[in-house]
Amino acid sequence: MAQQAAAVVGGGIMGAGIAQVLARNGYDVRVREINEELAAEAEERIIEGNYGLNDAVEGGYLSEDEKAETLERLTFTTDLEEATDGTEFVIEAVTEKLSIKGQVFRDLDEVTDDQPLYSNTSGFSVTSIANAVSDPSRVAVMHFFNPVPIMSMVEVVKAPETDEAVVERAEELVDELDKTRVTIDDDPGSYGFIANRCHAAMRAEAQKIVDEGIATEDQVDKALEEGYNLPVGPFSLRGIGEEWD
Repeated sequence: MAQQAAAVVGGGIMGAGIAQVLARNGYDVRVREINEELAAEAEERIIEGNYGLNDAVEGGYLSEDEKAETLERLTFTTDLEEATDGTEFVIEAVTEKLSIKGQVFRDLDEVTDDQPLYSNTSGFSVTSIANAVSDPSRVAVMHFFNPVPIMSMVEVVKAPETDEAVVERAEELVDELDKTRVTIDDDPGSYGFIANRCHAAMRAEAQKIVDEGIATEDQVDKALEEGYNLPVGPFSLRGIGEEWD
């Protein structure tokens, strides 16, 4: 099992999920948040949140000893340099706003050496994020899906300037975590990669059907869930945490 150190910048739902999965797979993980309160919330989220360590123990997926070992591999800090020092790679998982991500990557550029820098963005191009660092070849996207502990897909996205070793390390990591990956090229002119762009088209058409009075939201969900064996329809998905524009 891997024993490397990794940093996760941002301890929200996505960052906490990524940190949990890394730690459960043997990585020493430093989670960086902007203040002590958010750092404490990140730790609580990993332990007590939905699909957290307590849920894994209760579901029989993790023993109490394994939970304790996982927690020993997790460190929470507000110091970015401390979080990233000596790590093999960094995964950014902050708020999905390009200006905030850009600032994080500018800060990472100042405190890190040459390790890969990955963004968990769900749609911003690699190029738009890599513009914030002096060496864009270090940057790629690793788009995990929510909830990270149970969703298997990871979209790996590379720009023309991304170093092939950075892409290969991302692919290796996905394999280590026993997840499924697709590796695609960057498309700076669009927001979203494969899954989100396809889903956006589906939900737009679903909303159009409802707006035109052809069917209700429940009927649309039922038709898609039963007709195409989707686990959840677009309106039900919105109801359990997804926000539509």
